[in-house]
Amino acid sequence: MSEREQLFRRLSAACGGRVPTAGEPLPGSDAGAPEGGLVARFADTFAAAGGVLLRGPVEEALSDLGELLRGEGVSALFCPEDDEAAREIAEALVPFGPFHLTTGAEVRGGSAAVTAGFRTAEAAISETGTIVETSAGGKTLLPGLIADVHVSIVPAGSVVARMEEALASFTPDPPRNISFLTGPSKTGDIEQTLTVGAHGPKKAIAFLLPP
Repeated sequence: MSEREQLFRRLSAACGGRVPTAGEPLPGSDAGAPEGGLVARFADTFAAAGGVLLRGPVEEALSDLGELLRGEGVSALFCPEDDEAAREIAEALVPFGPFHLTTGAEVRGGSAAVTAGFRTAEAAISETGTIVETSAGGKTLLPGLIADVHVSIVPAGSVVARMEEALASFTPDPPRNISFLTGPSKTGDIEQTLTVGAHGPKKAIAFLLPP
């Protein structure tokens, strides 16, 4: 069986098969792995995909994030109004600027500023270094779609081993939209030349929140 066929079988089982009971590992998963091991593996795979992971004391990570955003020329920060963790981090970053707060609607309307979009992720997959964001509860996906730099707020407890575990949590009430974000946006469609940021953010940052 090819890797492609295996992937579709796994997706099918995760979306349409029996949902494991609480605490029951998925077949072939690393559900029993310690949380620290999952986070370490996610850090490696996220970096391999071109992402930047910030972890450690929040104050130190904020300073590092501010420096990264300045280096990218970012001046405007935005996040969903109902995303408390993302809003707190965006607001705390303003003194590290010069940064100012804006809205997704203003950015979508054609803002000339270089933007960073903040959003709390529902899950992070250590196997592939993938951030999972959904429209569950009416949440917006704009920070991961239209910003120049996307900052995903990743609670350490939301890191899972494999895609099946992330999807299984959505099976009882599937959201209309799910974004799987693995590093910055990239394409090689134009003359087989790699272009970063063609369809979305040019830089992907994961801000890990400790337990």
